[in-house]
Amino acid sequence: MSETLANSTPSLATDEVTCVFCGLHCDDLSVRQKGGTVAPTRLECAKANSAFAITANEAAPRVDGRETTREKAIAAAAALLAASRRPLFGGLGTDVNGMRAVLRLAERCDGLLDHMHGAASLRNLHVLQQRGWHTTTLGEVHNRADLVVLVGAEVERAFPRFLTRHVAVRHALQGERLSARRLAYLGPAAQAPGPASGLPTDVVTLPQDALAESLRTLQGLLAGTHAPGPAGKRGTGLKALAAQIAAAAYPVFVWAPAQLPAATADLVIAAVCDLVAMINRTRRAAGLALGGDDGGQTALAAMGWLTGFGAGVGFAGGALQPRGETTGDADALLRRGEADLLLYLSSFSRRIPPAGEWPVIALAPPGFEPPDPVQVYLPIGIPGIDHVGQIIRTDGVVALPLRRVRPPRHPSAAETLDAIAGALGARA
Repeated sequence: MSETLANSTPSLATDEVTCVFCGLHCDDLSVRQKGGTVAPTRLECAKANSAFAITANEAAPRVDGRETTREKAIAAAAALLAASRRPLFGGLGTDVNGMRAVLRLAERCDGLLDHMHGAASLRNLHVLQQRGWHTTTLGEVHNRADLVVLVGAEVERAFPRFLTRHVAVRHALQGERLSARRLAYLGPAAQAPGPASGLPTDVVTLPQDALAESLRTLQGLLAGTHAPGPAGKRGTGLKALAAQIAAAAYPVFVWAPAQLPAATADLVIAAVCDLVAMINRTRRAAGLALGGDDGGQTALAAMGWLTGFGAGVGFAGGALQPRGETTGDADALLRRGEADLLLYLSSFSRRIPPAGEWPVIALAPPGFEPPDPVQVYLPIGIPGIDHVGQIIRTDGVVALPLRRVRPPRHPSAAETLDAIAGALGARA
């Protein structure tokens, strides 16, 4: 791709582009860029369309709200980190190379790491650690499932192409299962999927706080131990769903941990996993957790393979300090005084970091405008738009390549973090 300036680059279209704006990371996009503006062509995904629409590509570094050079902003960030007792590296919305770089810098600074969606990841990890699970992949759902049960998951808003790209598909390796495929939904009526998927769909309406109990009821119905059985409309729906599960060759149960109530999320996920484990005694079944937005699955994977701990870690004197029980709440960590500076990294969105008495270093794409100026703002490129990289899909089994689709105006998160580390070295 040409490295000339954006305003002198002719219009071009790039195919097989990976979308970075939700955890599905669909890799079949065609995009067009002109004058630095990037837009997908013929994409039926409101979430991606709106995200691409705000991918500005021009911004200036700022220190205390005033524009400055990148070199001075890097030096100011290094000075703040050098003066910090315990910095918090938050947000962590980045690709694999960005996570590697932030882990290197955090280790050097005795920092804590906390992904913006860490609390949702922890809901899954608690269950995985306590009882294990049988989970599957997007490809398995596409090719082999004949019943997909959404457990309180509002997929059409959060993962707009999940149904059309992985469930209501035209072709699959096991055509007989595809022809028999049904969709079921368990949860609040307002989050139920609409008719757009075109699949036969059964909806069992119930509040979110009744999900765990209803899943246990399904388990009892399938085991033949639930007597006399639930009553009313909900009971009728659960009995019909139990019959469908019993008849299915490969049912898959889908949940989104971030959408479950914090107080009962562990119970719901555990109930799904126990139901799947019971079915697997005689035939095949699996679960699938949808999440990983803002590089969430990438952060989980990178921290896992580089430190051995997936949910969140800290460093002290060069030694690892796992802190999985407190991940996902940067604001609380800062307010309790466990950290005294926030380096906030958000490559994929313009999320605003928590504000308080602590200094903030923000690495974010152009268009980042917090209500109050942060101490240091460094504009960075968007992975998969401004620079190449890799990102981990929601099912955790694929590291998708990210391609550059426009000439970059700003360095990547990894380059910027390494530059800060170099400035710290110069100060030593």
